This record gives sequence, structure tokens and C-alpha cells, in this order.
Amino acid sequence: MKKFDKAVEEKLASMNYKNSIINEYNNTIRYLWKTEFKNAIKASNKSKVIFSQPCFHVTQDESPVWFFGMNPSLPESPKEIISQNSNLTKNLIVKLKDEQKSMHDNNHPYFKAAKKFFKKDVRIGELTNPIFHDLYPVMHTKQKEFVQFLEHKENNDFCERLNKATKELVDGIMPDIIVIANAKASKFMQKIFFGRTKENEHKYEGITKLTYELHGKKTDMIFSSMLSGQRALDTYSRSRLAREIRETWNSRNNK
Repeated sequence: MKKFDKAVEEKLASMNYKNSIINEYNNTIRYLWKTEFKNAIKASNKSKVIFSQPCFHVTQDESPVWFFGMNPSLPESPKEIISQNSNLTKNLIVKLKDEQKSMHDNNHPYFKAAKKFFKKDVRIGELTNPIFHDLYPVMHTKQKEFVQFLEHKENNDFCERLNKATKELVDGIMPDIIVIANAKASKFMQKIFFGRTKENEHKYEGITKLTYELHGKKTDMIFSSMLSGQRALDTYSRSRLAREIRETWNSRNNK
């Protein structure tokens, strides 16, 4: 009984710690939107990124696997609560998180495709429900326009601070596996965690997995393209990705 109680206590302590890391991340994003985001839009005056509300990380069920995208798309019909002119109040933050949870739960094509992939292709019980996160919490649908916004020279500081926020989030949580399901996001993650630059990027071409180590813990990062949409993986690439996830999980668990 004491062993059971201790296990429960350790699990609760772990969950509380992870929640504190997530809260720190969300607070950082909130601060950046108050201090940096409008300036970033003004600096890149030709940018089409204008939607002024961020996407926070929402609480999700525990899972050893995280699923990263590049950045969230705009809702097809943005609701009044996330209109461009709304101030980022506590009440609005709650509503933004509720909107995100609703997209997770109501079979939005992106999340539906990911859940189906882990259930039907990966087929490992512990990995059935990945935790969703976007590398950049800026809502914009067209990736090419969004990348231009990120790479605008006057937005370097804003971009680096977003990178730092994501790194601190991952450093705090250290998931077993992170699947980055976007080719461009994969390159950014390699830059943030492994030092990829324009000068050495040839060393990273074709690499599908790297292991990030910190304080005796390891996170396997698996790089891929999208599971849905016009640039989605073909059948064989999808199968290879599922196999690599299974092999990574089995290797971590000595199976």
C-alpha cells in the first residue's frame, strides 16, 4: 500500500512540475505578445501576418510522445473572442485555450490525421494520444508567408525569443519522443536544439532522427513532413515514419 501511495505521490508531483513548466511557457508567450508582437508586425510591413492573438499550449492528457507542427492555422471563421482588436485579457486567454481544445477534440483534419496515424499506423498503446504543440504560436494559414515573417531581419530578436521559449518548454518536460511533422519546422528544431546553421546544414540533410540530451535525460526527435494537406507524406513515407517511431519506442524500452 505504501509503495502504491508513493507511486501516486510521485506521479502527482511530476504532473504538477510539468504543469508549472507549461504555465511558464504560456506566461512567456503572453508577455511577448504584449511587448514584441505588434512591433514585429510593424517591422515587417509587407508581411501578411496580422492576426494578433497567440496560440497557447493547452493542458492535455499525459503522453510520452509530443507532436509538433510549424504554427497554428487561422480558424475558418475567426470568432469574435479572437478578433484582431481584442486585448489579451485573462478572460480572453481562457477562451483562446478553450478554442484550441475544441479543435483538438472535434476532429479538425490536422488533429484527426495525427490521431489516426498513431492509432492505425504506429499501433503502440502508450503512444495513441500524442500531446500537440506548435513550434511557433503565431496564427497564420499560409506557411510561405509565415516563414517570410519569421525570417525578416528586423524580427530576429522576436524569433529568437520564441525559440528560447520552446527550448525551455522542452528542456523542462523532456518528452520521450517528439515527432516534428513539418519539413520547415524540422529544420528550425535542428537549429534550436542541435546548432544547425546555413554553413553546416549539409550535415543535416536526410537525417530523420536526432537525440537531444540534457541532465541525464534523452528526447528522441523524429523529423518528417506533414501527415495531412497538400504536402502530406505518401503511403510509403508514412509507413517508414511509423516504423521509425515504433523502433525508437522499443529501443527506449528495451523491447
